[in-house]
Amino acid sequence: MNLEQDYSGDYFQLYSIKKEFLLDLSELKLKQKIILREMHPDLFVNSTAVEKKVASEFATLVNKAFGVLKDPLTRGAHLCSILGLQFDIEKVKITNTDLLERQFEIRSELDEIKENNSRNKSSLIKRFGQDLETNINQILAKIDTSFKGLDSKDSASVNSLKEQLATLAFLTKAQSELGEEKRSAV
Repeated sequence: MNLEQDYSGDYFQLYSIKKEFLLDLSELKLKQKIILREMHPDLFVNSTAVEKKVASEFATLVNKAFGVLKDPLTRGAHLCSILGLQFDIEKVKITNTDLLERQFEIRSELDEIKENNSRNKSSLIKRFGQDLETNINQILAKIDTSFKGLDSKDSASVNSLKEQLATLAFLTKAQSELGEEKRSAV
């Protein structure tokens, strides 16, 4: 039995949850605990070598699936894969000028914060962090709506979804960089 082959195509199926972009992460964590409680390798200590190996591989797969599903970007890429859409974040070309302008504004503001050595730097970081969080929540909602209304035969619909996922990647990277700046400012 090849567990990777049986479930790697659809981690939503492995967790017995709906194929939706927005997930309840506490439900996902609970499902992980339930699955592992039934198949954890420690339960197979007195079993055959084959049963131990299968239990170990299954636990690894469950944890890998959790890692993919808990992160919105990898979850989006996984959903694209399930839907048969080719998605390579590095190859997405953003054509929406509003998105491009917003990315430029965010990059400029982040650079200004990094260069700022004033006393109010921590308040600038806090305000910008809140703005990024708001932007991330907005793009998450847009991506969810796009997945729900996706027509995989409509290239404009598919490209819009891919641009939204690329925007999410950009925003989470900016959020990470802001976090690094916050830690270095302390």
